[in-house]
Amino acid sequence: MLQEIFFLFVFPGLLSAGFFGMLYEGISRKISARFQNRVGPPVWQPFFDFMKLMSKENITPKNGVGFVMTFSAVLAFAAPLAAIPFIPLAGWSPASFQGNLLVVIYLFVLYALSFALAGWASGSPLASVGSIREVTQMFGYEFPFITSLLTIGFVTNFTIAPYFAWQFPLAFIAFLFSSMAALSLAPFHVPDAEQEIVGGPLVEYTGPRLAMFSLAHAMKLWVIAALGTVMFLGGGPIEWFFIKSLALVLLFSIAKNVFARLRIDQSFRLLWLVIAPLAMVDLIRAVMGVWF
Repeated sequence: MLQEIFFLFVFPGLLSAGFFGMLYEGISRKISARFQNRVGPPVWQPFFDFMKLMSKENITPKNGVGFVMTFSAVLAFAAPLAAIPFIPLAGWSPASFQGNLLVVIYLFVLYALSFALAGWASGSPLASVGSIREVTQMFGYEFPFITSLLTIGFVTNFTIAPYFAWQFPLAFIAFLFSSMAALSLAPFHVPDAEQEIVGGPLVEYTGPRLAMFSLAHAMKLWVIAALGTVMFLGGGPIEWFFIKSLALVLLFSIAKNVFARLRIDQSFRLLWLVIAPLAMVDLIRAVMGVWF
């Protein structure tokens, strides 16, 4: 019983997910600074930002709905948190059962919808545009993202289990691109384009609400890195797990600094006309059993 509690709330549960998620985000920011010839903030900066925001006050705009704003922040935090027990880490998963991959996919959709809800609840026109872009981009990346995961799911009976997917390179490429879109990383940072809509769905958020969204984004980065490490890179012992997951974060950071932001129509066309067909090729191969 004590072991289950430890796995759920300490490692790989809530505490470690928040810690490693913010640490990975800090590392990503440091890498971005080096690419831009800057020193950059310390890797611990996301922790400092979170603590500072938690000490501030929640401010509800005149046209905002405070209850919905708070609910969307809690929902964004709860979705990646609920996905963590399904991902095996160090050879053990608190919630391993056939079909748990489908549950994690559902939780990712809830996360995206929470950001869309957040923008509309704040009553800001800029945030509403960000919410529309969030939903539009979700329709763009969900298909290749789900297809890439289902490709491995056909092999693992739709269970999140360690699998080295060298037979499915196209699915892995689709996973990488759609994951960047799911995390709103460049070139897919359309919903929160600072040059156009200041900060997207969260432009009116302050205090603990913004802190919850920041923590939720960091935890989703951790969950996606962990999911990609387990399902595509074979997982492995704990030291190899962190090396592989950091390698994925490094790829995301390089892409973030190399590619310029796409327009929403360009993002949608790239995901549906290029990335999705790549994922479909490997999915068909997995269904037909021609991947050996």
